[in-house]
Amino acid sequence: MTVEEYETMFHVENHHWWYLGLRAMMGQFWRRHVAMDAPRVLDAGCGTGANLVALERLARPVGIDLAPHALRFCRQRGLTRTAVASTLELPFPSAYFDVVLSTDVIPHEAITDKAAPMREICRVLKPGGVFFINVPAYQWLHSSHDAAVHQDRRFTRCEVLDMLRESGFEPLEATYWNTILFPTAALVRLWRKLRPHEASDLASKPSGLSNRVFGSILALERRIMQAGHLPFGLSVLAAARKM
Repeated sequence: MTVEEYETMFHVENHHWWYLGLRAMMGQFWRRHVAMDAPRVLDAGCGTGANLVALERLARPVGIDLAPHALRFCRQRGLTRTAVASTLELPFPSAYFDVVLSTDVIPHEAITDKAAPMREICRVLKPGGVFFINVPAYQWLHSSHDAAVHQDRRFTRCEVLDMLRESGFEPLEATYWNTILFPTAALVRLWRKLRPHEASDLASKPSGLSNRVFGSILALERRIMQAGHLPFGLSVLAAARKM
């Protein structure tokens, strides 16, 4: 992403409904699948570091990102356990981490083999270690937003599950999310195919009321997810265990 996109992310991800909702869902997955105290955790593609801050309540997390300017924003958050590195060649020994998370990294246009980061993550995970991954859903929704954040692929739930199995993981659960807002958001994305925007969706900052309403909708989805995975949505979130 551009420096401008990272700066936008840095300023919104502590309070934007989408980021708060994603972290809440990953927390829900964490409580179901991570039993140990103070695990060794890697955020593979940590961006400007908001996930690392959230993880500090549970562990001493480490973050890597390919963009040096992303890590400069991490420093502004007081995060020092970060490094410039690629998810295609992680600078850690095999079987080193208990948990790895990756949010919207493998869709990046620079990664031609989308399963390659998963294989590398599997390498650095301990046997039985847990992997959390979030990716955008449905290639037919690829729009100017994806172009602005340099993503060339979106995925179905089945594609994510297949890549996990092929990379050495046993899927634990996987769900679409951002389901209730999907019809409206899909129309916006399709419209942006015809009228592309130069900036990502984050450039359109929601009002305080919209932020609260959308956040409440995602909270409702999390309650529904307790009974099973959602059938469609704008993103796919999965948890898997290294076999």
